[in-house]
Amino acid sequence: MEKNVTINRYVNILMDKWFKRILGAEANKETLLALLRGLIPERDIMDIFYNTLNFRKKSFFEDGHDAVFDVECIDARGSRFVVEMQRERQVHFHERALFYATFPIQEQVLAKKKEQDRKRKLLRRQSSTHDAQFDYPPVYIISFLNFSLHKNTEQVLFRYDLREQTIGDLMTDRINFIFLEMTNFRKTEPTEDDSFAEKLSYALTHMSILENRPMALIEQVFGLLFEACNVNALTAQEQQEYTRDAMTTKMDRENILYTKWLDGKEEGLAEGRAEMEEERRRSAAQFKRLGVSPTIISEATGLSLEEIEAL
Repeated sequence: MEKNVTINRYVNILMDKWFKRILGAEANKETLLALLRGLIPERDIMDIFYNTLNFRKKSFFEDGHDAVFDVECIDARGSRFVVEMQRERQVHFHERALFYATFPIQEQVLAKKKEQDRKRKLLRRQSSTHDAQFDYPPVYIISFLNFSLHKNTEQVLFRYDLREQTIGDLMTDRINFIFLEMTNFRKTEPTEDDSFAEKLSYALTHMSILENRPMALIEQVFGLLFEACNVNALTAQEQQEYTRDAMTTKMDRENILYTKWLDGKEEGLAEGRAEMEEERRRSAAQFKRLGVSPTIISEATGLSLEEIEAL
């Protein structure tokens, strides 16, 4: 292990590389399948297989913007699921999500078109279902967001589709967006009464600082998730690699906060201080759960005993 870096029991799945490594691994397919079932229960997903041949989606335009998916899988009925972890806020996030959805749609249309052409050649006649390529299975863009797009709300799960504005008629069910705004779940501990999306938000954002799975996360999916993220499940080489990544991420985070603190703009100062304050509170809450005395927590974090009591 590298010096000055504490590696806890579970992998920080918010790190893009390790999100892909864990949920994109065939060995953890049941974990991803359980997560999808929890987020899209109406789909009744029986099984999935990974689309590992084409993570980078080439733009159809010259010098266009390619798309690189974290994880993409397909269910038994052909539906596509693009699963992404977004750790930092992006400009035009919704528009980017819509752009990414066009790639699996076009791939499906092209594949159906090729299949139709093949059948026409075999039958030596024109098929009457010349528009069948547009009868493609649904596409789901699923994004776990470590930031809030909607302020002043405790809602974590947001679902979008295409509907008529006045009467709400569904235009098509072939394109769907599911956004989990994880930071909107602000409780220090989950409860059994929390929704699946709320429990998942807590699990993903707190995974790397927990020593055990919280009792409230009783569903089997969380057992699978915590087992998949256990550092001991990694090979020795992967553990070394993860430690280096964790150290780099920690240093980068500290540099970002310090840069914001140095920024002479009042907005930058306020944001940097707010983030540092949130980091201190998260650390204090973790120490408190581990049974560390309030006095020691106060000395380590700089929070007052009253502030620690309120956590």
